[in-house]
Formats: sequence, C-alpha cells, structure tokens
Amino acid sequence: MFGTAVRQLGYAWSMMSGRRFRLRDVNALVDDMRETLETFGSPGEGADDMLAGNDPELQEDLTRRRLRLTVRHAAAESPYYRHWFAANGVDPASITPGTLSSIAPTTKADLRGRPAAFVSDRAKPAVLAHTTGTTGTPTLVWFSAYEIELMSSLSALALMMAGNLRSDDVWANAISSRSIAQILTERAVTRTGAAFAHLGAIDPAATLDRLATPLHVPGKRAQITHLNLTASYLAALVQEADRGGWKAGDFALTTIWSGGEVLTDALRERAEQAFGAEIHDGYSMTEIAPVSGRVCPDGHLHLPPDQGLIEILDPVTLAPAAPGEIGTIVVTPYSTFRDTTLLLRYVTGDLVRTLPEGETPSCALAALPAASRVLGRVSPGGLTTRDVLDLLQAEHALPLPTRYALEGGLLYVVAGKHDPGLLGRLEERAHGLPLTGIVLVETAEDLPAPCRLRADLLELSFERGL
Repeated sequence: MFGTAVRQLGYAWSMMSGRRFRLRDVNALVDDMRETLETFGSPGEGADDMLAGNDPELQEDLTRRRLRLTVRHAAAESPYYRHWFAANGVDPASITPGTLSSIAPTTKADLRGRPAAFVSDRAKPAVLAHTTGTTGTPTLVWFSAYEIELMSSLSALALMMAGNLRSDDVWANAISSRSIAQILTERAVTRTGAAFAHLGAIDPAATLDRLATPLHVPGKRAQITHLNLTASYLAALVQEADRGGWKAGDFALTTIWSGGEVLTDALRERAEQAFGAEIHDGYSMTEIAPVSGRVCPDGHLHLPPDQGLIEILDPVTLAPAAPGEIGTIVVTPYSTFRDTTLLLRYVTGDLVRTLPEGETPSCALAALPAASRVLGRVSPGGLTTRDVLDLLQAEHALPLPTRYALEGGLLYVVAGKHDPGLLGRLEERAHGLPLTGIVLVETAEDLPAPCRLRADLLELSFERGL
C-alpha cells in the first residue's frame, strides 16, 4: 500500500508540474490497477482522478504551467520553432494561454515539408510513424521510446478504468499495420493482462471468420471481445455480415471502438444490431498523440485538457470560432508527453461545431471541454462529410462502405444494383441541403473523383487469395 501511495504521488507530481514522468512509477501504477481489478473487480473510489482533474481553477493553473514548459522546449530545441521565434521577434517566455494566438498555427504542409525540423535537438528518436489518412502524402512523426512507453501505460490505465477492459478479454485490432495505434494499443492491451490479436485490415469476410472462431486458450474468453477499427472498415464488416448471413449470436463482441473517420448514428445502430456490441466513437490522430477525445451518449466530443491545449478555430481566418460555428481542431501537445516531434498550435483540419452559447453538457463527461462530433471536411457548397454520410447511410439500400463524390453542387453516389425508388427517397431526405441534384452510379469507377476510405487500406491474406 505504501509503495502504491508513493507511485501515485510521483504520478501526481508530474501531472501538476509538467515535468517528465518516471516510467517505473507509471508502469507500477498499471500493475497496481490490474491487481486491484483482479482482486476487487472495480478500480476503487477516486480512481478517475488519476486520469484528469475536474477542478476548473486547478486545470487553469496546470494549463499555464504545461504550456509554458512546452513553448520553452519547442523554442529552444526545435529548429523550426527556434527559427520562427527569432524571425518574428516573439519572446517564448511571454506566451500564456491568453497570448498563444501570437504564435502562427502550424499546418500539415509545414510538417510534411520539413518533418525533421520539428524534431527536438535533444530527442532520441526510436519509431517513425506514417499517418494513414486519405488526403494524400503521409505525414511523418517521430516518437521516442519514452513517449511510446508512457502513452502505452497511460492507455492501459484508461482502458482498465474507463474502457472496462479486463484480463480475460481478447482485444483485436483491425486497422492498418502502418498506424502508430498498432504499436500503442498492443502494448497497452497486454499491460492490462488482456490478450491482443493483430487482425490487420484484411478482407472483411476473413475478419468475420476470425471474430467468430473459438480461441480455446486458458484464462481468456472463448472469442474476441473487443474490436478496434475505422468507421469505413466497420461499414465494410456490416455489409459483409449482411451478405454472408452472419448474426450477432455468432460473435462474442462486447465493445467496438471506432475512430479515424466520421461515424454516423445510422452506421452505429446497424453495427450494434449486426454484432450485438456497444459501439464507442473516439477521436485521435498520429500527429497530436496522446491527445484524444471521447463521444458521450449525448453526442458531444469531449477533449480532455490534461495532455494538450486544444483550440477550436475558424477554418479560414484561424481566429477563435464563435459559439455554434464550425471550427477546426488545433492542438498543442504538452512536452510532458512529447519530447521528439514538437508541435505548437497544430491545425488538424478536422472540423467540429462549437457548442451554442449557453449550452452546457449534462453527461458524465460534462466537466471536460466539449464540441460537436467530428464533422469531417467541408465542401465549397458548405456540406460536411457528416451531412453527406447522415443522408446516405440512413438508406439501407445503398452499399457499405458509402462512396460518393461532390462536384458542382451534384452529389454522385455509388448505388450498386438498380432500385427504382432509391433516387426519390434520397431526394426527399436531402430536402434543405445545398445540393442541385443527386446522381446514382453503379461503381466507384463511375464517380467523377476518387472516394478514398481507410477501408481501402487492405492487406493481403492467403485466406481469401491474392
């Protein structure tokens, strides 16, 4: 008990001061939590305080401290920011949450153009991660062994305390092997005592076979219980389950974690029916790790403030987005957690809508900052990715994953087999949206522009041929 208390004090000191964690303390806390769960079945009273505090004044003070250290490290150690501060005559010591806007936001183009310029002079790079987005050239982000170990251990704590992951569960990743999440999740899951299965993003039919196949291993559930994937790959699994006649009773899934793409209510409901599992919607990306968000039952994206400073800025002017308006998520990961690729005010490009003035969440995560769920990108006509997917995925006759293209006010949709009433139903649902028309096409090759999805990042498997 005394050892646990000392480790908790060391953890709290790092969280309060913004200094580096002692990895042995964090790792030992993971072991303590695992032992507690295996002995008593629950984390115990006050365990959530280890992940994030709820006191606004305390959070404000912690934000000032963490930001001051982060800016100091970036200005002193990163070639990009060292040059920027010198060229613009900005004193790093003058930066506070209130004056942070005096630092120019960092764009994806900045990072893609000179990835090494953002790496700290004092860094010990160990892992090079390539982003797996669908918008073009991958972005390169370096991580140290310290960052990998710390993020994995903190994720393990979160999975046990908030994710209800237990040592007899079996977690499967059905994401691209190039994702940094593959490394972090495997380490985090196995630290909890649960088993980890690397499925990869393979043919959906093969994935369903593996999810349904009994494991027959001691101390673990009979089948895979947790599944981590992207929204478009989840859609592909739902489509394949319907095509192959699979039922929820064929699987033992309790929880599915979806991220990386827009998850609609319609897809979530269909997936819950297909697999009999609870679907969790989250937000994260390689560049801003370990900063991440969770979607509450009320449909708000909550972004905890303890691992990075988060701004919601107008996507054009990069001024603070007004209440109820669309803005892009901008993140400054704190140097407590990041010591290699250092980023200040990184523009993610992911859009959300700020909460209307006076709207206050009432869910269990209400103490954490909140916005709408991620909207994706926005078209010149003002349609967001979520607008289009909400429209199309509510129509069960359309094949999954949903493929479409917008061009000149026209929405081109891959419809597959002929359905004489489909166009009329879509046009009726689209009433009020800024569209000049809907055009149904048979295949993705018939679209006027490519529709790239993470579900397309398939890896070859001998199960289904090459």
